[in-house]
Amino acid sequence: MRTPIPEQIEGKALDCFKTIDFPSLQDSARFFEQAKTKLLDINNWHQITGRPSAEFQIMDSFGLPLDRTVERGDYIRIDIPGPGLPSADGYDWVQVESIDKQSEGQNQRLTLTLRPSPDPTNEHTDTAHFFKRLATSSILLEQTGKRIFIHYAGRNEIINTDNSSILDNFRNFMVGLGAKMGASFPQWQALVDGLGNSRTMNSN
Repeated sequence: MRTPIPEQIEGKALDCFKTIDFPSLQDSARFFEQAKTKLLDINNWHQITGRPSAEFQIMDSFGLPLDRTVERGDYIRIDIPGPGLPSADGYDWVQVESIDKQSEGQNQRLTLTLRPSPDPTNEHTDTAHFFKRLATSSILLEQTGKRIFIHYAGRNEIINTDNSSILDNFRNFMVGLGAKMGASFPQWQALVDGLGNSRTMNSN
């Protein structure tokens, strides 16, 4: 199966991993389905990290909250710990670029990719995120036989200081610098670990 994670071109890359082995294909497949449900339920990501973390809300193109699993083209409003983006009412924004589903024999894979975007509730077209639009965040969930593999891949992480607002650029520089120095690693590793924790799964 091809890997739909965007290519690393410039800036920083960040990777977080978790692998779980199961005694049977049935157990592995069941876990994959449960983890897939959690992955697409972005509104509740903060509940599976097990630590204080950013909160994510699925929004439509008018900036109205959506209470459902995520779909391609949705916007995601992010409330990160620390100073927010002044021009976007304290939030960062990304958009769902792709939800890629693949299967081949006993193997299956789901990859969700997010990209920084403008605030859809704001008339400004500046990127409402501390990274530039070249950056992506991909979460890959894969079942290969009895093994589950979860991978967070941050690609092309470049601090966004190109906005029209000086306050935005200062805030983005400070937050982006912290992220590039490793401050974002615990957030994404906690999400990967939460997706791979059977105690966060619903029993059917």
